Amino acid sequence: AFSPDNQYLATGSADRTIKIWDFPKASVGADQALKLTLTGHISPVRGLAFSDKYPYLFSCAEDKQVRCWDLETNQVIRHYHGHLSGVFCLALHPTLDVLVTGGRDAVARV
Repeated sequence: AFSPDNQYLATGSADRTIKIWDFPKASVGADQALKLTLTGHISPVRGLAFSDKYPYLFSCAEDKQVRCWDLETNQVIRHYHGHLSGVFCLALHPTLDVLVTGGRDAVARV
């Protein structure tokens, strides 16, 4: 996922981490491109989305969890529960404070 200003790229992986990269540096292979590693999910991370309004990053994973990370403190500030199996995708509405998630349980949650 790209930040709204295209300064950062967030990647999630099977090692259960989220990495925040300085995109201009990473795109040219520069050293020090990795800015931050976030940990907290207990299963592979499947989806990421930056908020357009706030310094927040949303993540979803196979651990049935959706998390909201405050990128100023690098802490989880909210957990979203409800899926009965892994959560594989998420999307933020472009103008409203609405998050939609989709999971292996064949349910979309708003």
